Amino acid sequence: MHLDERKRMILEAVIRDYVETAEPVGSRTIVRKHQLGVSPATVRNEMADLEEMGFLEQPHTSAGRIPSERGFRYYVDCMMEKEQLTPMEIDALQRVISEKINDINEVIRRTSLTLSQLTRYASFIVCAPMNINEIKSVQLVPMRTGKAMVVVVTSAGVILHKRIDIPDSIQPVDLEGISSLFTRNLAGTRFSNLNRTALESMRAELLGKRQLIDNALQALEDLLGHSEEEKVMLSGTLNMFNEPEFKNLEKLRTILGILQEESFFRKALDDCTGSEVKIKIGKENQVEEIKELSLVFTSYEINGEEMGKIGLLGPVRMEYWKAAGSVESVREIVVDVIRQLIR
Repeated sequence: MHLDERKRMILEAVIRDYVETAEPVGSRTIVRKHQLGVSPATVRNEMADLEEMGFLEQPHTSAGRIPSERGFRYYVDCMMEKEQLTPMEIDALQRVISEKINDINEVIRRTSLTLSQLTRYASFIVCAPMNINEIKSVQLVPMRTGKAMVVVVTSAGVILHKRIDIPDSIQPVDLEGISSLFTRNLAGTRFSNLNRTALESMRAELLGKRQLIDNALQALEDLLGHSEEEKVMLSGTLNMFNEPEFKNLEKLRTILGILQEESFFRKALDDCTGSEVKIKIGKENQVEEIKELSLVFTSYEINGEEMGKIGLLGPVRMEYWKAAGSVESVREIVVDVIRQLIR
């Protein structure tokens, strides 16, 4: 549906003021704050038209209007310009996320925390199951006597590790040889293609070190099992306590509970792919318990593979223009940092 320029300006004014104050917006407020060059009576008539068209709503207890979910959707689709982070903000975020770091898991943790602090909304990063990753290297690292660490590095920079027992007679040079064998046989193999048959094929080459090989292969199998799990990093949920929409603690408790469920993000985001920023507003969400929330998110890719999603959760009364720009900018930062790690 097309809106003329005046209606668009009034709709944007109502949205901006409502997002800022969480209070219904009246015609006199719009005239005073936005200098549209028209009288309060004209604004009232236009607001009445916007209400009739379904873009505004009038709470029973107020003479002012608030945006409807349809109004927010029209604004997002037809009017909104994303507010990108400034070069100075991007540089500062890049330093925070990448400083003294060599593990992708820490990158993900810092990114989620930083995005939440930046926007004051709850943030999430969903990491796809690692079975789509390829193995880059396998190392057996000596520790104290009788112990070693199996360390697997993936093509996406994920580092997996598990401690194993080794015979006291095993020397560091033996571990180096076994590491070379594992890397030679497994490098370039996707986790999804790695099975017991592939692991057992290496046993024949190392008959003299059966206990060590058994323990190392078991560690690889254990790490492989965990690789099929989707991982979620959620930060800033306490920010919801600051929103007037969530003063009902029982409602908030229900929302926080659903966010902790392993299947939540898979259900909420499973129909969305691609690198464009997606916005789900209120009742557009598939999960019943979050139909009073909005999601702003996008996918991130490494070497052409979708590795997960990054985004924000907040009230329907959300600064979509800032949220979308922040998610987009932070995605580019995290992808750049991960690429630096896996070079």
